Amino acid sequence: MKKTKSVYDRMYDNKKLFFLGFGVLYITEMRRVNNLSRTSELRIKSKQLAETWYKLFKKHSILSKKSKSINIKDGIYTFGCSALSLYDLISTVKKLPEKDMDFNLRRRLTNLTYTNSSPLNKNRIKILKELNNDSLTTNELARRIGYSSGNVFKKHLDLLQKIGFIKRSKIGEQKIINSLMYKGITFINNLISEIEFVPSYSLYDECFKNKQLASDLMLIISELEMGGIIQRQSYLEMTSYDFVNFIFEVCKKWKWTNQRNISEKSRPEHKSTYLFYLNPNGTKEIYNLAGPCADINKDKEFLHIFSLTHQGGHGKIGGTKENILKSIRNNLNTSKQIAFELNIGVQNIQKQLSNFVKNGILTREKIGKGYSYKLSK
Repeated sequence: MKKTKSVYDRMYDNKKLFFLGFGVLYITEMRRVNNLSRTSELRIKSKQLAETWYKLFKKHSILSKKSKSINIKDGIYTFGCSALSLYDLISTVKKLPEKDMDFNLRRRLTNLTYTNSSPLNKNRIKILKELNNDSLTTNELARRIGYSSGNVFKKHLDLLQKIGFIKRSKIGEQKIINSLMYKGITFINNLISEIEFVPSYSLYDECFKNKQLASDLMLIISELEMGGIIQRQSYLEMTSYDFVNFIFEVCKKWKWTNQRNISEKSRPEHKSTYLFYLNPNGTKEIYNLAGPCADINKDKEFLHIFSLTHQGGHGKIGGTKENILKSIRNNLNTSKQIAFELNIGVQNIQKQLSNFVKNGILTREKIGKGYSYKLSK
């Protein structure tokens, strides 16, 4: 019996859990972006999953100002997060469980230029760092950080004064001395401690102590990266050794995998990928603790494989050949759709469909990563 709400329901009220999930979303989706310094746009393939995450970002008030709704680009659902949300992310989780993405995020946070009224701007950070050492006149401050444009520099100072980070006092007729206020001191010291120094411990390490948190993490990953659920061979496969190995160690801790080591797959002219498989009990426990999924089709995959654990569920295929053809006549054209309809394992369905194609009863057309089938004329 399920004892908790789904991980997505709990993320509405649990900010730490939300940022734990946001970190996974950042690692899996933002790693596909070529120039991380110029966008805070998240990209998700599933409509329902994108809508769920959009509502969560809106609830926690970290959508970018331009993200009034979800956009669709080439079949991918996109929305932007605010620049300050990236600081909130690292401030909450302390460290991402993927070295390259963690390094890029820290470097990115000290080089942002598109932050509007936020103090999280590379030039404003330079100003705050200098003033953290000593109060300075405007000319001396500009000289120290190498700023030549007087009007642009003044706008940075005016904004920092407006949000209560610095105080600007006149000395004599022309000179102005700039000093840090308490809010500015707190912000810059926290920024230095949380971004420039990488801690040894992170919120993700709690997954080794807390099975519920580990299940929440795994369900989020299952919707973004995990494959093979419908075939009852759930696996995680990515090019990032660090991230796959971290998740593998979590699964080993809770006995959700039977593998001793992760596997490496080499492909000519492509980066190697790293993967491991979950065992059936692990897949079921993760879903029972953290599900249901946000994506309806992904949720159907989980429920379908659980239904096949009943005796005979995997496939009394002999008496169902006509039902497969009947399903295709009713416009159920993929092995997954037919497996759901007949409550038979997708691998058995795929085997029969291949036989029908070989015998000329069906034809098939490549659609994405799978096939669509129809009756031969």
